[in-house]
Amino acid sequence: MMINRPTTPEQELQEDALRRLEKLAAVGQEASTIAHEINNPLESLTNLLYLMRLSDSLEEVKEYVGIAQKELSRVTEITVQTLRFHRQTSKPIEVDVHDLAQSVMALYSGRMLLRKIDTEWRVRETPRVICLEGEIRQVLNNLIRNALDAMPSRGRLLIRLNAVCHPKEQRAGIRITVADTGEGIHPDMAGRLFELFQTTKEKSGTGLGLWVSRGIIEKHGGLIRARSRRGEKSGTVFAIWLPLDGGSALAA
Repeated sequence: MMINRPTTPEQELQEDALRRLEKLAAVGQEASTIAHEINNPLESLTNLLYLMRLSDSLEEVKEYVGIAQKELSRVTEITVQTLRFHRQTSKPIEVDVHDLAQSVMALYSGRMLLRKIDTEWRVRETPRVICLEGEIRQVLNNLIRNALDAMPSRGRLLIRLNAVCHPKEQRAGIRITVADTGEGIHPDMAGRLFELFQTTKEKSGTGLGLWVSRGIIEKHGGLIRARSRRGEKSGTVFAIWLPLDGGSALAA
């Protein structure tokens, strides 16, 4: 159980500024991802249009048109998910976490294909949760992006959702698991993952993502844990428990 230490108004302002900084960093990273994901199908469309101009075969042109439609569908899907991310309500609402996780995964489909990363979903029928949708999406985006960064070439990303009561209290909730087959986290870092300015990415990490994620989950009355293994069968697992009525914790 985490102990709440008294903070001064200055510390609260500093922490609020850091949370805003992490949100800006997350938006910047997402913009880069979206630009990359959209650029790939657009390049394909350019090549397909060129092939159509050269072709004298109606059958070939029809085949190229079919491929072009699929590429445009990819662009549409990315655009829809991006708009969904930025049209957030500031009030707790009922959310289907499975849909939320899928919308995040859609942004990384091209990256996973390029790196040959397999995705495994293990989803049991889970109830909807009351939460701040944008904030829970931010946590999922952070965990999924971290998992993909841990697997630069080949690997497996597992996402599991199931209904689970609180480990100590009889409170209904769901568990979200994000696991990767990356190289794992160094033991010296494992115990400090959720501390401020701790990062496993020396060049690109801000050291704010997991700290902010823990704050969001605890604000919803939930729990977040991590475990990792290096060497043979290496990988990292993040597990989140969210109460079904996170709105009551937010109100409190």
